[in-house]
Amino acid sequence: MSPLPALSPAGTLADDEPKGLSRTRRLVLLVIFCLVQFLDDFNDSALFSAIPAIDISMGMIESQSTWILTASQLTFASFLLIGNEWNSFFNDDSLCTDTSGQCIS
Repeated sequence: MSPLPALSPAGTLADDEPKGLSRTRRLVLLVIFCLVQFLDDFNDSALFSAIPAIDISMGMIESQSTWILTASQLTFASFLLIGNEWNSFFNDDSLCTDTSGQCIS
């Protein structure tokens, strides 16, 4: 069975092969993404050593202190979302490459 003819003689984006990034650019982006992931993990693990001091200073019990890390991650994620919206509103010509708001023009 032969494929169906195109409805329009005009070419579409799906007709062409997608353009790929060069090997160098892909490796640079991979390094940036890995560095950002490391910094995010380091940020979370740095909070672990501060949890006992926060518990004592705020008079929290152990079941309440588990929410400290969750609140920290939610606050960080909300700032990322706000920063991304801020960037897309004011700087529409750049390409955001990671979740930390770092952009490449």
